[in-house]
Amino acid sequence: MTKNNEKIYFSPDLSIRERACFESGIKLGALYHILCGIPIHSDENIIQSIEKGIEAAISCQPFVKSVKINLDRGKIIGEKSTEFDYDEISGKIIRAELIIQFESIEIVAKIDWVENMQYPLMFIEKIYKVD
Repeated sequence: MTKNNEKIYFSPDLSIRERACFESGIKLGALYHILCGIPIHSDENIIQSIEKGIEAAISCQPFVKSVKINLDRGKIIGEKSTEFDYDEISGKIIRAELIIQFESIEIVAKIDWVENMQYPLMFIEKIYKVD
């Protein structure tokens, strides 16, 4: 596929800004749903390994300028009460920031647990034009 050939699949009414927002949403959704359910332990090496591995995977997607994942270590259960006991990643644990650039638009998008909503909110923190 040649550069910009994908545009034939998008409505010509779609602005660059709208397309950048779409791309941000795709990446946030992928990141969230890849992480949820992964078995985890409070061991720092395991946590860092998961963070770095998913950051590397998401960074392979188009238009990703940077990605940073920070799993909330205070919410990860470390002690096993039985051999079969383990914790898993949920929306309460995920903190992430993505910077997406589509043409002249750059977006800082995040996932964060919002306590008063009891919800892992995905949102655009900043959107601006770059040269």
